[in-house]
Parts: sequence; structure tokens; C-alpha cells
Amino acid sequence: MVRVEFLPSGRTAVVPSGTTILQAAIAAGLRVESACGGRGTCGKCKVKLVGNSQVPPAPAETKLLSPDQLDSGWALACLRVVTEDTVVEIDEQRDVLDRKVGMAGLLNLETIAPSVKKYHVVLPQPSVEDQTPDWERLTAALPDPRLRFNRTVVSNLPGILRSGNFVVTAVVDGDELVAVEPGNTQDRSFGLAIDIGTTTVVAYLTDLVTGKVVARGAVTNPQNVFGADVIARITYASGRPTKLQQLQEKVVSGINSVIAGLCREAQVSTKEIYQAVVVGNTTMSHLFLGIDPTNLAPAPFVPAFGQMVEVQAQELGLEMVRSGRVVVLPNVAGYVGSDTVGVMLAAAADRLPGVSLMVDIGTNGEIVLAGKGRILTCSTAAGPAFEGAEIRCGMRAAEGAIEGVRIHDDVELEVIGGKRPVGICGSGLIDAIAEMLRTGIVVPTGRLAGPDAGDDLPPLVRRRLRKTEQGSEFVLAWAEDSATGEDIVLTQKDIRELQLAKGAIKAGTHVLLQDLGVEVKDIDRVLLAGAFGNYIKKESAVAIGLLPEVPLDTIVSIGNAAGDGARLALLSAAERARAAMLARKAEHVELSGREEFQNEFVNALSFTK
Repeated sequence: MVRVEFLPSGRTAVVPSGTTILQAAIAAGLRVESACGGRGTCGKCKVKLVGNSQVPPAPAETKLLSPDQLDSGWALACLRVVTEDTVVEIDEQRDVLDRKVGMAGLLNLETIAPSVKKYHVVLPQPSVEDQTPDWERLTAALPDPRLRFNRTVVSNLPGILRSGNFVVTAVVDGDELVAVEPGNTQDRSFGLAIDIGTTTVVAYLTDLVTGKVVARGAVTNPQNVFGADVIARITYASGRPTKLQQLQEKVVSGINSVIAGLCREAQVSTKEIYQAVVVGNTTMSHLFLGIDPTNLAPAPFVPAFGQMVEVQAQELGLEMVRSGRVVVLPNVAGYVGSDTVGVMLAAAADRLPGVSLMVDIGTNGEIVLAGKGRILTCSTAAGPAFEGAEIRCGMRAAEGAIEGVRIHDDVELEVIGGKRPVGICGSGLIDAIAEMLRTGIVVPTGRLAGPDAGDDLPPLVRRRLRKTEQGSEFVLAWAEDSATGEDIVLTQKDIRELQLAKGAIKAGTHVLLQDLGVEVKDIDRVLLAGAFGNYIKKESAVAIGLLPEVPLDTIVSIGNAAGDGARLALLSAAERARAAMLARKAEHVELSGREEFQNEFVNALSFTK
């Protein structure tokens, strides 16, 4: 066994010799960026070894790291193994999670009517003449005495009844008694709305009496150490029960850490949280429940379940009332999950007039087209470009990420946190290429101009164009201005990656329009869901052809609509039933076998509106 110490946190892990640094970091509870899931292809998991390592670099490291970097002690955590006690420096990115949470207030509900109800009852005390068992004594005083027997509740019922002198509050969810509390606690009732994203997990602690969010928070999905996208995580989990369990425990631990923070902030006990409503893409729902997602990866992309699922919190290890219900909203298809159902619910997809296009842009682009009494859905394999993966200097929307670009006499950058840039995130990528198109640095075919082109470009801009052994690239930030000490660039390959991603979304949109029998000009509104949609500049998205060419004032960002849908389903049993209806009503359009999608995709690759 060898000891690995991680700086600057000081955390350590004792692991078998031959373990990778990435595995050791996971064992130490640290997060190392691993977009490719440890396959050694993305080069994002760079760490620095302190002292001289006796282990030579793997062949892939020599391709992704320069000789100077290797000589300076840099290594790829997923490939470099430890055979002796080792000290490693990790630069953990500080995610700007408040961007993912969004604003949360009282939803537009006519009536707050959650399925959780509290009943304050005063029970007759037992006597020689009245030897009614405690369970029957309590349930007889409730509106529905035929509640299902709950062993967990009954195990503590005798003590609770007597400590409260038989004056108690019963907590009922549907046909189940989930808790009994001494005294009158009717004014204290809370629930959780949870949106499990591939990248970020968001939770809203909600007062079930008033409907208000009392605290909200987020955490980077801890599963990201196993890969940035769902395919990497499916591959990791496939056919290996222990690894599936590891993924399930990782995401639950992340959620529990958020719950703990929310409860501290709002001064709420976890024992006052009686229900959670959860949304996520289909893979995240499977992994959260500990259900094998293997068959989601290959065609025909068959999930293990699609319906709404209800389990007790204690089955999953979620920190709330043990018997409290955890409700996972239904999926539509293998790559259109309950998060999209949440979007449809929050946006009232079945009630909007005219034709509405809803787009949630991420690693997968979920698209909903509602109109003419129908709701069509599809998912496009947009790839990880919008999350910063597979982009040379790409990163998530964390501190130091370039999120805006303007090109005039020179390049002007907007950086999250106002600090020196580290890399570029998805919104910055779209913005940069829109500007490069406008100025002629990139032509509509996607070709990046060479250093000998662009005579009409300002000199400071022209000098940023250069050719290397890897091909043409454009320098966004020079080494002396970046936090990494290296040039931050956009390469020809990066531009091609974005073309593939935006082409898939544009083609998917056009197929849905064809199936509904409408055209772009018929679209009354475009609703952008998710954190990415909240920060994307719609002018840039239209300029590169990511979004259809509609009047800009019809394009509206609706924030974390998936989380808002979860909140609606938490606060209203009727809205939860409507979520199930929307999932059933949605007509899923599978693009993988559609010839017209392939044709549209080819046409959508160029940067035209």
C-alpha cells in the first residue's frame, strides 16, 4: 500500500501500489476533472507531482502534455500510477454554482396542494377499558383509517405517543403514514425539489405550507470523476454491480451535502423533510435509483423503466424522513428524461398558444416542439462541446472561464469571476465563433483563416492567427495574460466540434418542424431552458445557426425550468398528475434512424442562419 497526499487540501488516500492518481483522488473524496471518464483522451485531468516520480509517463501523456510540462512534473491523473508514497498538487476548479440554481420564488399555482398533509390529533389515552393498539388508535382518528401499515413508523410509535401525552401530529402522504410527531407541528412541513444534471445537481428546500423556497443550493455532480457525459458513466456502470452502486452512492452523497447546507441555512431539521421530487435525464434517473443503465447506450436505447417511480428515502440513503417518499418523475424515452418533463410542466407546453420551441442545450440537446394539439420531443447527441469537453482549452462554467468575446481592434474577454482566464466555457465558445464569423476570421464553412489571410483585420487581431504542427488556431488570451501561463486558443478542431454540436441541434429542430407540418416562420416563441440557456447570448446563438432565425424578442431564457417543474410537482398533486400526462402525450421522434435527419445534419454544419 502507498500513501498519496493531495495539496493544497491536505487530504490523503492509502491505496494499493499501481493505482492511478485519479482513483486515489476519488478515494480521498476529491474531484479531478475527467471529461473522458479516465480513458486518457481529453487531457483535462492534469495534476502536478511534487518531487521526482519514478514512474515514467504513459504514451498518451507524451501526446497530450508537452516535454516541458512533463519535465516540470505535470501528469495525467487517469494514466499516471503511484508505486510509492506520493504528493500531488491539484488545482480544483471553483464552480460558480449559483449560476445553475437560478431564481426561485413562488410558482404560479392557484392552489398549493401537496400530497403531504399534516393532521393534529388528540387521542384518547389507553385504559383497562380501552386497550386499542397504538396504530389502530392513531389511524382511527385520521380522515382515512385504511393507511398502509408502516413498520418504520410503528417501531417508534409507542414512545412518540406517550412522550406527547397522546397529542401528536400525523404526517400522511397519499395512503401512507410517513411520520408521527409529538405536539402540534402543522406549521412545519418541508419538501425537496431536486434536479440531477449530468454536470450539476440543484436542490430547492421548499415550505409545503407557503410554497416558498426557503433555501436553494447546488453541487457539481460527484459522478463527474467517472466521465463528463452519460455514455462514459453508462460504460463505467455496465455489468458491474459494485460500480453501479458506487455511482449511486456518489450522487446521493452529493445531494446529501446540499441538503445539509440547506437545512443549516433555513434552520430546518432533515426530519422535517417529508417528500422529494426528483428530475434528471434518463441515465441520471437510473443511476440515482441504482438501476442498470446499460441498454441506454446502444440502439434501440431501451430504458429499464419509464413510469413515475416512488420509493422510500431510506432505500436510497437520502437524508430526510426515512419513510418519506422520493418521487422520480417519468421519462419519455432513452434520451428524453424527467428533466424534459419538468421543463414541459413548468413551461405549460400543453397550454401555450401557437407553436412553441423549447430547447435545453447540454451534452445532449433535448428539444420539444408544441403546437397544433401535439407535443413532439427528440434528443440530439450534441456532444460535450457545450460543456467545454473535447475543446482544447474548454472547461465548465467555473471561475476563470471565458464566457464572452468581443473583437474590435483586439480581442476583449468577459471572464467569470473577473479573474485571469483559465479556459473557455460553452457560452464563450458560441460567442467567440459568432464574433470570428462576423469579422471573417472564420468563414461560413467553418474554416479558420490562416496567418497570411485577413489583411483587413486589425494588426493586433491578425497576429492572433497562427499555424502550428496541429493546425490553424486563434489565440484568445496570451500566456502572460492567462492564469495557466499558457496561451488560450481556439483550434480548427474546436470549431469543427462546435459545428457538429450545433448542427445536431439545428437538424433535430428542423425534423420536428417537418413532422409537425410547420416552418421556422410559424414559431411563436423559443424557450431556452437550463443554466446554459440562461447565459448564452441569443444574438450569437442565432448568428451561428444554433437557434432558428426568429425575432430576438421571441427567444426567452426560462432558467432551470426542469427544477421549476419538480417544484410544481412537489407543491401540487394535480401538477404531478399533469406531469405524468405530459410524458404520455409526448410523441418521441427517434432521430438515429431518420434519413431526413442525416440530410438536415449535413446541411446544418455550415455557420449559416
